[in-house]
Amino acid sequence: MKKREANTYFTLGLRFLHDDDCKRAISLLSIAIDLDSHFAEAYGFRGLAYFTQGTYQEAMEDYNAALSLDHSLDEIYYFRATLQLVEKHYEEAIKDFSSAIELNKYFAEAYFYRGICKGLLDDEKGGTYDIKAAASLGMPEAQKTLNGKGIVW
Repeated sequence: MKKREANTYFTLGLRFLHDDDCKRAISLLSIAIDLDSHFAEAYGFRGLAYFTQGTYQEAMEDYNAALSLDHSLDEIYYFRATLQLVEKHYEEAIKDFSSAIELNKYFAEAYFYRGICKGLLDDEKGGTYDIKAAASLGMPEAQKTLNGKGIVW
């Protein structure tokens, strides 16, 4: 019964997160976590809500909690990597983007931003390779980036 109730609060929390009402999303996702302390996705998406409102420490704590409960959450690795990228921790971001890609080889956004991180660390060849992978998976931003540099993909 508690798991079903936790799922209900989780679903409502995602709706508010989708509508950019992070405060309500955090409140509802927190209730889901209170009802089911092993609800990894609830931690992960509450982390995303914290990240969206600029509360990075809480976001990182929730991402870490989610991944400690379930190592198969490609989206949560991606979310955590994005936070690492924003905080200019490029090597850590690359590790998390790589984990997301290992779990989902079609994760175009993870390839793209891993490529960006590699470029920022002066690995132009590796960065271009990843951005080409994202472009080949249909990511318009990657295609635009390559076209802007005159790179054939």
